[in-house]
Amino acid sequence: MDLRQVLIHFIDQLHDNFARALEDLSPEEWRHRPDEETNHIGFTAWHWVRTEDNVVNFILQRRNTVWLELGLDQKWQLPKAAQGTGMAHDEAHALLVPPPAEFLPYARAVWQGTAPYYAGLTAAEFARIVRVMPFGEIPVAQAIAQTVVVHGNQHLGEVWLTRELLGKTGQGM
Repeated sequence: MDLRQVLIHFIDQLHDNFARALEDLSPEEWRHRPDEETNHIGFTAWHWVRTEDNVVNFILQRRNTVWLELGLDQKWQLPKAAQGTGMAHDEAHALLVPPPAEFLPYARAVWQGTAPYYAGLTAAEFARIVRVMPFGEIPVAQAIAQTVVVHGNQHLGEVWLTRELLGKTGQGM
């Protein structure tokens, strides 16, 4: 198995696990915050999917994001460019991300849109240097591994923990 195949395997698994973790949540559970310092599941999911959309579509492929193509910033009255990174807690907590039934079609559109790029990754593309904040100048392989796989799994863990605190059954892996 080469690096491309490994990344695709783990990214597909991550996407499937995210969808499973979100699809049965009620609007109240979607907005639940375990305490005053934590973000709600909706924010966490929105932040991570927006990150994959921005990094893979805009930064790596120099294409418009699915977010802008679908006009979701206007439709949902959410930030046009921001994805939640560095957002103040009160601002993040106030974001009204539509519940899973409305949000998941956006997530799936991002995942379907990034899949051909992942499938076509070459050694030369993996080695290409790109600027991804806050990491700076890094190879594409690191950009994908860091912002999609590592970052995504961190946020998926937050979602599964919040689900457990809500008494929701189901396993993350």
